[in-house]
Amino acid sequence: MLQKNKIIFILLSFLIVSLGRVYASELPDFKDLSKRLRSSVVSITVERKLDKNSQNAQILEHLFRRGAPGNDDEYQAPAVAQGSGFVISSDGYILTNRHVVDEAKKVTVFMADRREYVAKIIGTDEGTDVAVLKIDADNLTAVKTGNSSDLEPGEWVLGIGAPFGFDHTVTAGIVSAKRRTLPGELYVPFIQTDVAINPGNSGGPLVDMKGQVVGINSQIFSRSGGFMGISFSIPIELATGVADQLKKNGQVRRGYLGVSYQDVDYKMAKSFGMREVNGALLTQISKDSPAEKGGLKEQDVILKVNGNTIERAADLPFLIGQTLPDEKVNLLIWRDGKSKSMSVKVGERPNSPEESEGGDADSSSNALGLQLQDLTEEQQKAVGDKGVLVISLENGPAAEAGIRRGDVILSVDREETGSVKEFEKIIASLKPGSDVPVMVQRARVGRRIFLISIPE
Repeated sequence: MLQKNKIIFILLSFLIVSLGRVYASELPDFKDLSKRLRSSVVSITVERKLDKNSQNAQILEHLFRRGAPGNDDEYQAPAVAQGSGFVISSDGYILTNRHVVDEAKKVTVFMADRREYVAKIIGTDEGTDVAVLKIDADNLTAVKTGNSSDLEPGEWVLGIGAPFGFDHTVTAGIVSAKRRTLPGELYVPFIQTDVAINPGNSGGPLVDMKGQVVGINSQIFSRSGGFMGISFSIPIELATGVADQLKKNGQVRRGYLGVSYQDVDYKMAKSFGMREVNGALLTQISKDSPAEKGGLKEQDVILKVNGNTIERAADLPFLIGQTLPDEKVNLLIWRDGKSKSMSVKVGERPNSPEESEGGDADSSSNALGLQLQDLTEEQQKAVGDKGVLVISLENGPAAEAGIRRGDVILSVDREETGSVKEFEKIIASLKPGSDVPVMVQRARVGRRIFLISIPE
């Protein structure tokens, strides 16, 4: 019996060790990748000027100025920032983040072998937070670039950079999600990972298991200022496209339609007769814009751009922005209960996006819980259109849909509401129990469409 138990114990021990070896063999080995990329990743130090009156400048002055000769009134303390980057060509071009070198007085690049170079800023792009630097060096080892579209959630990736000035720090994690949109970021479908990213990592490469750079580590989501498990990287194919334009032209040109848009929710999709909940719902077409000239209309839903599905409305500016001005894009739209293909020639995006904003006249309250009044001529000029002003709300369908006091209602069920009487007439003609789209102009927001249920 003892002999039998001994044999069983030996077999179990062998099985456990074997399983451990199998598990270990499945874990990635990052050593070779780290060695291979070491000579291509750089640390960046940036000197900026700070106003002497600022608190930071006063602290720096105390540290740098103490006991030094000269006139205090002429002194401006240097502010030093740190970041990362990587070599994209053997003749000295380097890719990093715009925010790393923004307002730089001097940019210094440090190689892995401790060589130092003063870098020239070739160009920066605010829309994507990409910057291109150039150092006077030859025969550098450039990274190999991949394509972020090949990444899958759950896939291992590496981050390399200089967090808090600790150069060539390697961190690992997995791809958490793709095509993330962030507030204020129109042109970047971010890669989300759980790779540890901290101050100083910005501009460093995100690397796949083939040793290919698939992104630029750019931002983190944090409530503390430090890493909390959510990092965002700029897809490399987007960044290199921007870099090519910066090297060639010193600036980036983007396609432009001239529309305002919003997401399509489930109720809207159902009311429009759509089979899937996706797309960008057009809430405004700018006058004489490429969209207007191309035949797009308000309340069209753009479903695809050049065959790429618009999963969320935020996909639209990214896909259009990647198109060069004067090129045509093939659109699949949803209009009047059916899909339609059309081609639109895009324009060039202006430097500052145009936004439109939104009486003593007849007023009325109605079954929607709205109290309305006509717009004055002056208000119509400010809005740029006819409509009725919401002066108060009660509990009811309009408030539940998201209408607010101060909104200007421009249309109901695609019919213009030039006056309170017209609004009441349209509402009276609608089928009780139906859900209808209502377009409003909202101050500092622009045009939005809400779905209101007509009371039975």
